[in-house]
Amino acid sequence: MKQVIIFGECMVELFQLVDNVYHQAFAGDVYNTAVYCKRSAAQQLNLKFLSAVGTDLVSDKLIAQLEQEKLDSSLVFRSKTARPGLYMINTDCFGERSFVYWRDSSAAKQSLALFRQQGSLAQLLPADVFYFSGISLAILSPEDRTYLFDLIKELKQSGVQIVFDPNYRPALWPDADLCRANFDKAYALSDLALPGLDDHKVLYGSATAADVLAQLQQLGVKEIIVKNGPAGVLGYSDGKSFQSPAVPVKKVIDTTAAGDSFNGGYLSGRLNGLSPLASCQYAAALASFVVEHTGAIVTKEQFRSFSGRFNLSTFS
Repeated sequence: MKQVIIFGECMVELFQLVDNVYHQAFAGDVYNTAVYCKRSAAQQLNLKFLSAVGTDLVSDKLIAQLEQEKLDSSLVFRSKTARPGLYMINTDCFGERSFVYWRDSSAAKQSLALFRQQGSLAQLLPADVFYFSGISLAILSPEDRTYLFDLIKELKQSGVQIVFDPNYRPALWPDADLCRANFDKAYALSDLALPGLDDHKVLYGSATAADVLAQLQQLGVKEIIVKNGPAGVLGYSDGKSFQSPAVPVKKVIDTTAAGDSFNGGYLSGRLNGLSPLASCQYAAALASFVVEHTGAIVTKEQFRSFSGRFNLSTFS
């Protein structure tokens, strides 16, 4: 069974059902990826979620949710001074989202400080993959960010594949220069990168997916998947580039977790022996399905309806 460590934040999610009526769930970029990766290959992958929560009732429910999704919570540390962050989603008639966040005192910001106090590198090994995102970086203090990069270097030296999704959120960074410097460090350590063209347009001024590909090749990334919405994916692996089309969406209901679900689908495909192209095809089908539903995480019943039509073996 492959071992995967996914590092970052899971928050309380409130999404609008009708005016002034909200449903409470749990979500967050790396958590969403973890759920879709695990659901896609439940018997083949053991996913450990590295994060921190509080000691309150909501934190207990978050831990219970991780376990319901069959995610290993042994690396989720408990903060005595903080609680999970919270965000609210409103969607317009086109499925586009607007967010309001309450995350300044999120317990996840303390995750690496707590790991240094209570954990060790031995708890992370052996592992096949370590996955993190730009948001995982953004919520950390400068000291913890430095520690994370040192930890990743040690994992990489131990043979762990490093996977990075930039997931740029300007509001989480004091300035773009600092963000670019940290993203460049993350890319330089990564074996697999999953950037979106939109993020690179804003942060780096990239005009095309080919620009992103060239930039990350120069930084030494060996496998690159550039997500470009309806235009599909430009990929690069084993010294060759390829195109993979997007899957048409019947009706966009909510674009929350479109990229996260793609990442989870792609990662599950690669960990189960699919080629980069086949993994993109599965991931695109999954992302297309997810945006046809409300909220970041579709219900298990909804996911079963998807997997009844598409699963990893369909693309092998």
